[in-house]
Amino acid sequence: MKKELLEIMAKILVADSSEKRTNEKMDLILSKLEIMENVTSNPLTSEEHLLISEVCKLTRKSRVTIWKWNKTGILKPIGKSGKNPIYLKSDVLNHLYSSCVV
Repeated sequence: MKKELLEIMAKILVADSSEKRTNEKMDLILSKLEIMENVTSNPLTSEEHLLISEVCKLTRKSRVTIWKWNKTGILKPIGKSGKNPIYLKSDVLNHLYSSCVV
């Protein structure tokens, strides 16, 4: 994909002879490439992270219950912020949806 974008960038630069516009276009294309690279290299950027207090509010459960879920493997944190575990919102919602009786 990078190769294709670089080829397109080269065509644009050759098509426009104005140096000022060429530099502007190059900067724009490079910034777009960096954004695309950051998004594809870190899939968690689109995931929302929740602290345990936010999980408690969302699930309407106590910190002790969330801690027990962690210990039993029902809901595992993805990391920590200081001493506070961090959870993925999608994991919390998946647990809530799977535990509902339809």
